[in-house]
Amino acid sequence: MTSALFVLLALGASPTPIQVGEQKQLFIDERFIADKDRIELHPHPPQKLGFLRDEKGEPFQGHISRVIEDGKKVRLYLGAEDVQILESDDGLHFRRTGARLPGGQFPTLFLDPHERDPAKKYKLFHLEFSPPFDPAKHGVYASYSGDGVHFTRVGQVLPFFTDNPPIVHWDERIHKYVIYTRAFCYDSENQRRIGRIETDNPLKPWPYRKSARDRMFLSIDNVPVVYAADAQDDPHSDVYYNAAAIYPWAQDVYLMFPSHFRHFSPRRNPYVRPRVKGQWEDYGMLEVQLAVSRDGVKWSRPNREPYIPTGLADEWDRWYAVAGPGLVRRGNSIYQYYYSSGRLHDSAILRPEYEKSARQMGGVGVVRQRLDGFVSADADHRGGWLRTPPLVFQGKRLRLNLDTGSLGTALIELQDAEGKPIPGFTLADCEEIGGNFVDQCVYWKGKSDVSTLAGRAVRIRFQLKRARLYAFQFTRE
Repeated sequence: MTSALFVLLALGASPTPIQVGEQKQLFIDERFIADKDRIELHPHPPQKLGFLRDEKGEPFQGHISRVIEDGKKVRLYLGAEDVQILESDDGLHFRRTGARLPGGQFPTLFLDPHERDPAKKYKLFHLEFSPPFDPAKHGVYASYSGDGVHFTRVGQVLPFFTDNPPIVHWDERIHKYVIYTRAFCYDSENQRRIGRIETDNPLKPWPYRKSARDRMFLSIDNVPVVYAADAQDDPHSDVYYNAAAIYPWAQDVYLMFPSHFRHFSPRRNPYVRPRVKGQWEDYGMLEVQLAVSRDGVKWSRPNREPYIPTGLADEWDRWYAVAGPGLVRRGNSIYQYYYSSGRLHDSAILRPEYEKSARQMGGVGVVRQRLDGFVSADADHRGGWLRTPPLVFQGKRLRLNLDTGSLGTALIELQDAEGKPIPGFTLADCEEIGGNFVDQCVYWKGKSDVSTLAGRAVRIRFQLKRARLYAFQFTRE
């Protein structure tokens, strides 16, 4: 039981109910776990499906600018400078369109659900820089488009070089645009961190703090940092890309797929084969992890395991995996995309004996995640239970995303705010659930209608045995 809930119950008071309405709720953290027994939260890596090929069977290569789902069409913008536009119907088979973005470094796009002007529904942000850096003409620039192909340039929006694509979202929860991008800490080996900017209009200059120490790179003096490597990470590491996302199919779910970068050095890693003999650059390995948040500001990691594991030494994605920003849904699957050079960062080879061990060096890969399947609340074969804090819902039925396999089970009970079982919705009334479902209705003695409880505070008790619970939702049908 959480300490805050214990104090409230000791004082005879119930916590303020969480308004869930008819929106889906995910178990990415303990928000919906007031008390429990033998329940653990477990993150789940996606399934690797291999690398993407074009119509001729050639693997796609290059940095993923962003993946956008526009209606029934999926667009993958590929490249760090000369960006080509790929299209797909199913998210698995892409074709070259022959179209390219107008230029710039690290361009990334945003399909704006808040924009009312159809000519501006696509927004493009890119970097401009040529030595020496001049804040009057270098930094982040913005453009807009109605079709995602032909863009109108707006101008500079940030007078810093982020050396990283700024990922822009419309956040309906706060009614602002949020931007995630790199923020440097010049005085630490953990230099690369993720900063966050809020703005009312991403096509106008972005707000930031001016500092006497301002230099070429956007720094922690200029914007608040919301994500960084910490004392539990390798001391010689930082965060390279962020691939932040606002999950559109549930309430208050923010996801990040950061690339953590472990730095090499000639002293600790003398076996590395540099790109140019005798010349040491910024070498090291990159790994995608998973971070979660309820507000896009406070982030946590369910664990420190890779979300997209790197390949073996003879595979195309060895040593280096970077998640591209963007989620694509097809049915009950979420597709994500990542890329690898097949080398270390800055194109080095780990050891001379591995130079030719991979038949395919680098490419663009696709992974498949279960709908809502990033984290689950699990009970093993011994069984366990969890109970939510008080909730207020709208709707008629309770539906679950859960997997018990063939031998596991789940029973559900609705309780009042004080935790007393509600007659007609007790564990004894509940029909046993067993199987693998993304949208299973709950029945109590053949009845599923819970509308008599809508608008009042209730708790849900989940009795689980060898089961994974991903999400719940009250719906009208």
